[in-house]
Amino acid sequence: MPLSKIPTGTYVLLLHLPDNQTITVGKLGTFDFPAGWYTYIGSAFGAGGLLGRIKHHLQPPDKPHWHIDYLRRHAVVTEIWLSPDTERREAEWVDLMVDIPGAVALIEGFGASDSNKDTHLFYFDLKPSLEDFAVGVHNHFPGAQVLRAFGGS
Repeated sequence: MPLSKIPTGTYVLLLHLPDNQTITVGKLGTFDFPAGWYTYIGSAFGAGGLLGRIKHHLQPPDKPHWHIDYLRRHAVVTEIWLSPDTERREAEWVDLMVDIPGAVALIEGFGASDSNKDTHLFYFDLKPSLEDFAVGVHNHFPGAQVLRAFGGS
């Protein structure tokens, strides 16, 4: 399915932070981010849908809007995984990410201001794979399609 035809859905940003960083995340506070891999779970149901949100996340974050924009100033988005859908699955995807071996929730409240979850950001020493994550998505949502919309090989 062409990305321009995907109106709404849930996504994961996979980011790589090459060096340890201390980063101020807006009003949330200042935190130590260890070098490694990060996943951020979000959804796009507003104006512009998934295409608009992905475009935002691939642009330099000169004026941070969301918590993830502050991390993106230091980390590189290496992949974007998404699932086109008319239903919000963000909370369920957070639960699925927690189940991936090595997932660590470092910052309470990150990306979760409109969520009942503690965080939407997870740290990994080793790069998590779309294939491992997609298994969990397919087990919980058999009809779901999980795509790599950016990056990867």
